[in-house]
Amino acid sequence: MVSFKSTLLNATLAITAALPLATAGLFTSAGSAQAYTGGFNYSPSLNGINGPTEATLSQTSVSFIPDPGAILLTHRTGDFASDFTGYIKSFQTSPFISPSQFIDVGALDGTKLLSLTSLNPAIFTTQNGGTDINLSFLGLFEDGTKAEGYITFATQDKSAEANYKSGKTINASFTGLAVTSVPEPAALLGLGAVGAVMAMSRRRKSFAQ
Repeated sequence: MVSFKSTLLNATLAITAALPLATAGLFTSAGSAQAYTGGFNYSPSLNGINGPTEATLSQTSVSFIPDPGAILLTHRTGDFASDFTGYIKSFQTSPFISPSQFIDVGALDGTKLLSLTSLNPAIFTTQNGGTDINLSFLGLFEDGTKAEGYITFATQDKSAEANYKSGKTINASFTGLAVTSVPEPAALLGLGAVGAVMAMSRRRKSFAQ
């Protein structure tokens, strides 16, 4: 059992170490056997000819300029390996409407379409050069793949939080996107069953020896 726990811990650490860190945003997707798998990064430095996607934020909406705005994807893997672009769409924050279309990967065709299903309040972090704004969310692809993640914006306005809470609109740059898949309960049970079988198999081998 100690050996199995050690193996499980090593596997967990290996998976954790394999997750890339990227301020521009990590995107992965995997839910069930028929769900999308793979991922991509969003790089604001490579976002189109005219520079990073701009955005405006208020207590009622997040608007991208243009809308929908094309974004270039990097480090593409799995089902997204052949997709170079995506299209990000504006959405309401209050009242929040679920599902709300957010990103259409590859083309504006409704395939590989991520919609927001839940949105948390904005979190403001003051930096030396201004303010970072983060919105965490839950989402759903059109094929049923669940996702969770956050959207990041940056503004040079150090009073952005106060202005936002007073009802003003903030101009900001869309600088980051991070999305990860949410494993289905059945998948977790399956992993548990596999682990139990592995543990029993190793115990039998130990007894045999």
